[in-house]
Amino acid sequence: MASESRSNDPDQPDRQDRERPPKKAVREETRKIRRLQRVVALAQQMLATQVETKGEAITVMNGAKDYALGLFPEKGDTFDIIYGPRLMRIYRARFEAPREAS
Repeated sequence: MASESRSNDPDQPDRQDRERPPKKAVREETRKIRRLQRVVALAQQMLATQVETKGEAITVMNGAKDYALGLFPEKGDTFDIIYGPRLMRIYRARFEAPREAS
């Protein structure tokens, strides 16, 4: 008789179940990601339309990063890679003089 790949013991999860994170954890992670996306979108909108000074712009960008770090501690580098360039592009468009072609 061939051996079964699944354990018949209901107290022992099969291998696939052990490798999969709990659904609650996945839902929580998804919720935090969506919340961060909304905060970054708001920061982008504020930088593009409402912020009047460079200081205010820096405050908005730092606030978005601080919020991200509150949700995902120790992921500052990830924020800098994913969202930093988006925010800086808007900052430069609003507050830095265009460079002349040489």
